[in-house]
Amino acid sequence: MNRSRGWTRRGAWLIASAVLASAAVGCKDTADAGKSAGSKPPEPAASAETPDGDKGKGDGKESAKPSQDASKKPGSGSTGALTCDQLRNAELQNSSLRLPDAPEGTIALTDGRWEGDGVVIELQPQCGIGDMTGDPAADAVGAIKVTTGGTGKFYGLVTWRNDAGTPVPAAAASLGDRTPVVSVGISSAPPKQATVVYLTRGDSDPAAVVTLRRTAVYQVTGPAMVELHHSDAPYTP
Repeated sequence: MNRSRGWTRRGAWLIASAVLASAAVGCKDTADAGKSAGSKPPEPAASAETPDGDKGKGDGKESAKPSQDASKKPGSGSTGALTCDQLRNAELQNSSLRLPDAPEGTIALTDGRWEGDGVVIELQPQCGIGDMTGDPAADAVGAIKVTTGGTGKFYGLVTWRNDAGTPVPAAAASLGDRTPVVSVGISSAPPKQATVVYLTRGDSDPAAVVTLRRTAVYQVTGPAMVELHHSDAPYTP
């Protein structure tokens, strides 16, 4: 009876030892697995691509695309507008354009003046810059005075087309005798129209006086500047 209890105790001890050994092995395996997993180097983060297709530097952020140079704007290389000062030495009459009150032949201004055959043509200070011909380059409209040697002083308008930065006479109109120009302006809305203010008179008034301040609107039609409409206001010198 005592021997039986001894074997029973010994068997229980062996079973307990086996269980403890198995548990120890399991803990070691778990620790080794954790150690092995922790020692594995982390995978590098995926690099981002920029809109240009270049890879980033591994920071995971998309690099900014360089901004366009502000000086390289569309149209920055286009021809600039004419200037009123250019008209002082511009061609005034050629084979394509004949001024209403000027003599025949080619006429070009020199420092705002031309003289020949007893006729003097002078560029007036009134001038406007803007589109009169429908192309992207801004044109010019200026006033001229033609003196024929007598009492007549004929005023007129000339449109210079912008030909790659060179003023080329394209259209003209006569305003009549002793009708000085007050102002010239070219509007952008509506386009291709010039508003001209000048002094004139009624049909029954003497030619030596001016009694009206006229505001007229012109557009270029072929080689002529055509008046679209005008309005008059009383004028007293």
